[in-house]
Amino acid sequence: MDFISWLFGLIGLANDRTMRASDKRAEVSRLNAEVAGELGKALDILSLATPRLKRLSSQIATEHPEINLSIVKFLDEQRAMALAMLKQTEDNKTKITEARGFPDWDKAVRDFQEWRIAASRIPPWIQGIVDRYDSVFIENGIR
Repeated sequence: MDFISWLFGLIGLANDRTMRASDKRAEVSRLNAEVAGELGKALDILSLATPRLKRLSSQIATEHPEINLSIVKFLDEQRAMALAMLKQTEDNKTKITEARGFPDWDKAVRDFQEWRIAASRIPPWIQGIVDRYDSVFIENGIR
């Protein structure tokens, strides 16, 4: 192999690495956006359920203040956690677009895949708890 062929081989190899890193960066960006979407769904569920559940729980606040407080605390905590995670996706967005970004894009893809899987479980979980609260209120004639 002569010097020119060797040099072109190195350039091609560097090009392949650059393309691979670019593909991984795009994958991480997509996963980050999907996490943000799931958190948006969770916030939508909470935004719709919070006024109704707070109104219903306030009706039993005199008899059962601990139940009222636990419902309000749950709704507020879930909203705060979803907003904190949403802020993290915004921070990740800037980190992804930086020149250096993540040192190991393969690990970043794996981590973001796990985060995406975990985030996809949040809206159904919140909806399930909201539905349980609603069914308890309906069973007890609180409307």
